[in-house]
Amino acid sequence: MITGMNWWCALLALASLPACGATVDMRPAAEALAPAVSTIVALPVAIEWGGAGERARIQRLTGDSLLELTGGRGVIADELRGTGEAELQAALRGLGEDASHALTFSVSVGIGRRLVNQANPISTFQAQRRLVVDFFAHVDVRHVGAPDIIGTVDVVESGPAGEPEVGPTGERLGPAVAIDAALASAVSSFAPRLYTPPQRMVIVEVPVEVSSSLVKRVETLQQLYPELAVADMQLLAESKERFLVVEPGFLAQLGITRGDLLGVPGGTTTASRAALARAVAHGRKPLLAIVRGGQRFILSGV
Repeated sequence: MITGMNWWCALLALASLPACGATVDMRPAAEALAPAVSTIVALPVAIEWGGAGERARIQRLTGDSLLELTGGRGVIADELRGTGEAELQAALRGLGEDASHALTFSVSVGIGRRLVNQANPISTFQAQRRLVVDFFAHVDVRHVGAPDIIGTVDVVESGPAGEPEVGPTGERLGPAVAIDAALASAVSSFAPRLYTPPQRMVIVEVPVEVSSSLVKRVETLQQLYPELAVADMQLLAESKERFLVVEPGFLAQLGITRGDLLGVPGGTTTASRAALARAVAHGRKPLLAIVRGGQRFILSGV
């Protein structure tokens, strides 16, 4: 958890410096595993502020970041039915992944607040002070099937008070920046074979459990994707499909583009956006039903 953060980063934060580079603790077991890691499982996130809505939004951003950084070779927390060893092993088997070469990333984010002096061009005037928020992102790394932590990553990022996790055009802010930096260091250090220069990918997903209710679809989309344009939110909320493409990222190779609604021919799917990303990562081209400009057509799988 946050108590494992490198003391030097904490000292810099208290000294009013804006950020600290990633601190990586890679133990011998991690060094031996790193060249062969084939997938990463993101466990549910923990945050020190807010409630269920904030945590769900942070978890969504964490999953998106992991998929971008691994080119789709990840399992996101929303796909898990539990986090016990037996449940993780079963989930990986069900997804066709090799648990013996899988790592788990457990992300937690702490928060601190401090006052700093603003720029003061007139030395005889007392400088005004402003509130700055520090976000401490911490990642515990474990080998699936073993309880011991084999490595950690710590990052500190700072921003103005009241800043949201994501901006109006989808840019990541505040805690999301800290998580992105921590995950980038974790993937490149503990699973270098998987590390992929990230391309922004936003596939808006309606959770299965709310997909049958228009009201719940809208409420959930507002909570998970506050940056989503009203027209996009209305389009997905009123559709029977569960996915909307905002930024295809590396999934553009499937032939999808911004504004596409995604589904499966002849029915619905309970799979997540991560399943689509993994299929591409494994070189598969899944069969998709696309709604584009009011027209529905099929992208053939290979």
